[in-house]
Amino acid sequence: MQEEKKFKSSYFLRWLSADINPFTPNVITIDDNQIEYTRRNWYLISVDTENLNFQNVVGISVDKHLFGSSIKIKSSGSDPIIIRGFWKKKANEIKELCSKHISANTQKGSADAIAKAVADAVAGAAGGGGAVSMADELKKLKELVDSGVLTQDEFDEQKAKLMS
Repeated sequence: MQEEKKFKSSYFLRWLSADINPFTPNVITIDDNQIEYTRRNWYLISVDTENLNFQNVVGISVDKHLFGSSIKIKSSGSDPIIIRGFWKKKANEIKELCSKHISANTQKGSADAIAKAVADAVAGAAGGGGAVSMADELKKLKELVDSGVLTQDEFDEQKAKLMS
């Protein structure tokens, strides 16, 4: 497990984009499972926080300006979050780190779904589904290999579990 990383925005770059709150920078905290975005609200009384789980993040993009950049985080089911005030190098570092976590969490979700499908298939075959059920499950696994979700080694492993 990786420790969380924090990134703070630059007051100068926020000032250029008309976000002139001098008290608290925009902060992005990234750990293995989520992105946390913290900013001072417009009333300067409290801090607003948004948490996005990487399994719900669809993509992240960096819009580079003459000075600095904006980061846009797109998630399923909500409007994109736009964060201003980061230098280009820092924004690229955030994007790379998030991309790795998005990929890892997406693969984790796919692997869990495949494991559940195989477990259901084995239970169905053992419960009297017979050879037809096993053949259907092998066909489904082969389709997953063809679509690139499973590797050939993973297919062979799941096939061996199904046959035993």
